[in-house]
Amino acid sequence: MARELLIMGRTRNLRDVESNKEENSSTWRDWAFVLLWSVVGYTCIILTVLTYFNPGLIPFDVSSLLFRKEFSPFFAFSQGTGQYTKPQGFKIVALVPFHYHERTAILDCYLQQNLAQNHGFLDQVVFVPQTEDAISMEWLYSIVNQTPEYTIAPPGHDMEWQIARENVMYIRIDGDTVFLEDNAIPTIIKTKLENPNSLMVSANVVNEAALASLHSHPGVALPYLPELYHVEQPSRSKSQLKNDWRPSSLPHWQGPPSFKVTKGFKPPFEGHRWLLLNGASSDRDPIAASVYTDTGPTLDDWTVGAQQHYSFLHHLEDNDLGHYKFPMWVDPTERISKNFGCFWGNDAIAVRHIFNHHSNHTSSRYRSDGNRPHVIIDGKGLVSHYSARQGAAGLDTTDLVCRYRAYAQENVCRQTE
Repeated sequence: MARELLIMGRTRNLRDVESNKEENSSTWRDWAFVLLWSVVGYTCIILTVLTYFNPGLIPFDVSSLLFRKEFSPFFAFSQGTGQYTKPQGFKIVALVPFHYHERTAILDCYLQQNLAQNHGFLDQVVFVPQTEDAISMEWLYSIVNQTPEYTIAPPGHDMEWQIARENVMYIRIDGDTVFLEDNAIPTIIKTKLENPNSLMVSANVVNEAALASLHSHPGVALPYLPELYHVEQPSRSKSQLKNDWRPSSLPHWQGPPSFKVTKGFKPPFEGHRWLLLNGASSDRDPIAASVYTDTGPTLDDWTVGAQQHYSFLHHLEDNDLGHYKFPMWVDPTERISKNFGCFWGNDAIAVRHIFNHHSNHTSSRYRSDGNRPHVIIDGKGLVSHYSARQGAAGLDTTDLVCRYRAYAQENVCRQTE
């Protein structure tokens, strides 16, 4: 009688040929399985290395799958969804209310990048002066004289709505806009054309109007606090510090454990920076204090704006702006930002009415075809607007303008001989 062994919970005859074949087959399957996963593993490693040196090879970051890096599925058209060429048959004009040359000098780099002659979408840029400052106006005339596509409209508030012409698509870009994502303009234009019943399509403007609460969520807004005294960095020269926009070059915040930003907080000194708190913020930073305490600032306070801007630069350096993205928000109940939006010249008066009355409600306004127009925020096109509501007592006492300028000079401004 043949010997029997108990293997894997069943008896098997060692002289049984079919049983032995089954064992051999199972062994080959195991080896094939190991080989398959080895190929998959090595392929992932190769793709990670290749995309590190050439991120454009695939439409998403492979390393984010391996290292849990955050990324957003809501990309602008050219990030994984193909190119979108400039639409033909009508002009695309940027209307730029002009206030301060220091900030518009940053915007100028982005406008130049988006001109049609530079493979962008803008056929013309019209500056609408809203200042009488001689130095700022002299600067404006100098850049207009250098760029044929630039022109200056008659000065005056709300003048940009009055000069709008029918069958022209306008992008209203406030002169204090200090960052445009590469595809912000094409993205909102594409959304506007795909939604012909929309009155206006706004970009995703950081910390503006209806988006202030959304951009204040933990993980988006990071625990930055104002430095209370000068922190020396002897290992870097003043020139390096001046031209470096990266928050990672800054030290961590130092100060009393009991310190928190309260309502009415005054700037510590001119040109101060905001530094990342090492650890959880609790209710110490402005945004947390505004949400969780009664003594904190409102979301319109300059301290909240400073924290938002430093958080944005932090995400920009880490290449994870996906924190801010969402697909599309139709008819938000709160007002939308008027600082970056796309509309037809035919609708200029209706758009101005919405902004002047601080309301998005268009229920009483119908087009000639009987359809009610919508107001849309496109969450895929990201923009940062510098808003110093408190003047010299607010954001102007930080170094944020210098940081945005340094980023633009490094990554956006066209180099001239």
